[in-house]
Amino acid sequence: EFASLLTELREHPINRRAFLHRINILLTASAFPLVIPAAIPGKTVTDGEHSVSDETRETLEAVHDHLFPLTEDAPGARQINATTYLLTTLSEPQFDPDNREFIRNGVHWLNQLANEKTGKTFSDLDVKQREQVLRQIEKSSAGERWLSLILLYLFEALLSDPVYGVNPDQIGWRW
Repeated sequence: EFASLLTELREHPINRRAFLHRINILLTASAFPLVIPAAIPGKTVTDGEHSVSDETRETLEAVHDHLFPLTEDAPGARQINATTYLLTTLSEPQFDPDNREFIRNGVHWLNQLANEKTGKTFSDLDVKQREQVLRQIEKSSAGERWLSLILLYLFEALLSDPVYGVNPDQIGWRW
């Protein structure tokens, strides 16, 4: 049931109420170990066929940092190793190839829009510019779906067992 929930979340965008409901389910399910690959913070994930560029990594880190920033009382995306988790997950052979392509294309579209608006890649924008670009992206159904997928994997990293290289020292669980 948990696996089917994750598949459904990946394939279909959700509204705020449904998102919060499903996060509650994920919180409950987080007590059980997930079968995911070990993520090594800061390591570029490559397996030949599914390698990622530095630009892709930097863009995803910037998106994660913007969507889940570090605050005084909460860990940020970097502290939970969200980008490494996402890239490791994308590199898995059993990962849905359509979702892999969709996430990577989303990075390209995001950088293209940022470049059209500012002449810079998304990772080079300031906070206000990033917000504007993300707000424009979310207006399309594809953009909304892309952001939903990015958030899904971010929360998976936050709630996963630290044995998988995310949520170090149970920082997400303690928060």
